Amino acid sequence: MGLLLAASGLGFFATAGAAEIGFAAARTRALTSAPDVTLAERRAELSQVDVRIAAQRPNPGASFTTARRTAKLGTSVSVPLQVFGQRGTAVDASRAEARAVTLDITATKREVLWSATTAWIDLWETQQRAKLLGLSSEDSQRLLHIAQEKLDAGAGARIDQVRARADRVRAEAEAGAARRAIDAAAARLAVWLGAAPEAPLLATGDPGYRVEAVPLDTLLRALVDHPALRRDRAQIEAAIARIRNEKRQRWPLVNAQVTFNNNDPTLPGDDVIVGLGLELPVFSNREGNIARARAEQTLATAATQSDLQRLGSGLLDAYRRTEGERLQFLALREKALPAISEARAMTSEGYAMGRIDLLRVLEAQKALLDTRLAVAGANASWARAVADLERAAGVDLGPGGLDAH
Repeated sequence: MGLLLAASGLGFFATAGAAEIGFAAARTRALTSAPDVTLAERRAELSQVDVRIAAQRPNPGASFTTARRTAKLGTSVSVPLQVFGQRGTAVDASRAEARAVTLDITATKREVLWSATTAWIDLWETQQRAKLLGLSSEDSQRLLHIAQEKLDAGAGARIDQVRARADRVRAEAEAGAARRAIDAAAARLAVWLGAAPEAPLLATGDPGYRVEAVPLDTLLRALVDHPALRRDRAQIEAAIARIRNEKRQRWPLVNAQVTFNNNDPTLPGDDVIVGLGLELPVFSNREGNIARARAEQTLATAATQSDLQRLGSGLLDAYRRTEGERLQFLALREKALPAISEARAMTSEGYAMGRIDLLRVLEAQKALLDTRLAVAGANASWARAVADLERAAGVDLGPGGLDAH
């Protein structure tokens, strides 16, 4: 599937100490090392703490009093009792929220996978461009050497030597600029791998997607289980649980009170007083809290509908683009590149034998470079389209993903 070049290795742009990372390795590392994943995991841990907080029971209270004419010591103990299910609904609401936050980890990983994949493809394409321009620079140098030999032997024109020298300078400048662009692309990838932006990176291998197309029906069936939609549905359930909880919290707490009066001269002995206290919902009936929970449910429902529409549209868009990019890539690689390569070899041989002028050689050389760049660009564009398709469908389309297609 990858681009076959006349030269192999990373010699054109190798950086001392650069870490080489392949397509699959970059994707795997991003899922565990990207800062966004770490933040999502920390939020999930925090939500579990909220469940523990909701499960806490209110503390009892104690008071001590004394009087000049009655009891010398009055001891009171009150115990709040959540006898109307307030604690249970609070725990249920916190657990529903924690489930939504936990599912957000999977949705975040899907976004991180897309970001790391496209960043790796950008670096790979930049390297391919640098490699091809390096090959072109070498071709220009060889052509200048031939032109110089023919001029020295009296079989060539001075203008050919000048034109070949100018073409070599141009090719070297383009190759140098392309090599410097690699560091910029590596910095964009580094953040998704949890590496320092200045860390030198090199993408090895080719984009690891299968060339075979995936049936659209298969992707549409997978869409319903998209991580973002699962998170959205969990957020709706969490909002409903909050509504139930807020309604339940309107029920009053029951305070069981026990008072022990000791050494009261007005009584023949010690006295024990037992009673119950209730909160009176006079000034607040939690209507504001309930209204907010209902608004959150409405928002979560709207977000689910929006995500479903966005993902469905994105899936169809990416699928059509994938089809077009795939056909273009295969046509350029399988048909155009071999023909242009053959034409380039024929013109070079003809120029060396004096049958073809330099201009034809330069044109053929430029055509070969443009075609090679087009193949690399089409490969990268097709891989980006597949990455967009992965993102929209919420599935893995790499080797072994989606039941190996």
